[in-house]
Amino acid sequence: MRRETFRECIDKGHLLETRDQDTFLAEELLKLAEHREQFWKNVLPHAEEYPTLFIEGHYEILKELCTAILVLDGWRALNHECLFTYLKEKRKDLEIDHGYMVELKDIRNAMDYRGVKVSPSLWKDNQLKLHLTINALKEYIKEKLGK
Repeated sequence: MRRETFRECIDKGHLLETRDQDTFLAEELLKLAEHREQFWKNVLPHAEEYPTLFIEGHYEILKELCTAILVLDGWRALNHECLFTYLKEKRKDLEIDHGYMVELKDIRNAMDYRGVKVSPSLWKDNQLKLHLTINALKEYIKEKLGK
C-alpha cells in the first residue's frame, strides 16, 4: 500500500502548521491517554475475551499521545497517516517504531471500517510493544512539558 509522504500531507492539506504550541491541549491529551491507560489496566484480565477492543483502545492512546506531540510543535494532522508521517519526518529524536504505528493504524482501520476481529494472539504479540511505545511517548511529552 502506498503511503502519503510528508510533502503530500502538506500539499493535500492533511497536515497543517498552526505555529501555536498548545501546551494546554497537550496536557489534556496526556491526561486523557493516561486515563484510558488506567482503564485498560483495570480490565486486563479480560484481554483474551476482547482482543479487538484492547488493540483498538491502545491504538487510541497512542494516537492521543502523538497528537499531543504535534500540538506542542505547532502542527495539526487531519488523518492518522499524516500524524505518523509528521512524527517520522520531524521528530527523529523520538525513539519509536514509525512503521509499527502505521501497521497499527491499518489494523485499527480493518477493525473499524471492515469489521475485522483480531485474535487473542495478536493482542499477546503486541501487548509489550504497545506498552513500551506508550511509555516512550508519555516520557517524551512530559519532558517537552517540563514535568
